[in-house]
Amino acid sequence: MVFWESKKTMSQTGKDKPIVFVSHVEEDAAVASKIKKWLEDNLLEGVEVFVSSDGGIKAGDKWEERIIEEKLKNCRIALVVCTQTSVRQPWINFEAGGAWVQGARVIPLCYHGQRKDMLPRPLSSRQALDLSEPDDVSEMLKIIAKEAGLRAPEIDPNVLIERLPPRNYEEQDANGKLPDIRVEVNLAMAPDGQGGVLRFLRLEAQNHDKNSVFLEFPSIAIQKRRERLTIVRDSAFHLPVPTGELKPGDSRSILVDPSEIEIENIERLGEVIFPDKIGREFKGSAEDTLKVIKVWKSASQK
Repeated sequence: MVFWESKKTMSQTGKDKPIVFVSHVEEDAAVASKIKKWLEDNLLEGVEVFVSSDGGIKAGDKWEERIIEEKLKNCRIALVVCTQTSVRQPWINFEAGGAWVQGARVIPLCYHGQRKDMLPRPLSSRQALDLSEPDDVSEMLKIIAKEAGLRAPEIDPNVLIERLPPRNYEEQDANGKLPDIRVEVNLAMAPDGQGGVLRFLRLEAQNHDKNSVFLEFPSIAIQKRRERLTIVRDSAFHLPVPTGELKPGDSRSILVDPSEIEIENIERLGEVIFPDKIGREFKGSAEDTLKVIKVWKSASQK
């Protein structure tokens, strides 16, 4: 268990600065670091963030006594980073409960597929925020600013969302299988603004799993060759963004114009592949790709 917290100090004006206690498991240290930096950037001198690894807890200290006596009893807000793994750790509930007993406001911060309505008790009894939702990220800053006696600045919450890293591992089931991410290819049509119709290949990734994945741009295999056609941002239309966190129950689509694909025979395109940030690949069917391409060619020739 690793802890980030702000240290209660006296500013030059003599006013106490509030303690913000952020609890996370070791695997989520990078997430806590990004939150810390983001709060510092936006609240400036309103809070002073203390990092335990920088000397706040010395070697040989008993962490239980240190946290309970010097941190939890004085914090006004406890931010608890909650993932599907961390909520199973007893330390999370211990810290949240300790802060609550002392009268602090406990705010679970859901991340990496952990849903607000699926938090276990006692975290489920607190008002939770989702670190992937812009409105929730803005609300977190407003709450902390209010406790610090500051006016919350106008910010773009997506700055923090885009900085948050994925976990350095992904959940797998008991048999070690990949998450249930299904890739489909369909024909999509849209008006061209001149009375005609534009036809695209819709490449879609659907999350039927219980965990989130973090997708990169897809590619399309070329049959009988070891090459892939890479889809890049400038060559496709996005609905709305094909990369980033794909939560359980959600889907991401990307539209590709086959007429823009530089290949001698478009019917040689194979399966669509959506990779994630840790190198795994979720593949569709080459047969499905070919069927849609044939429909596209037939419709385009009319």
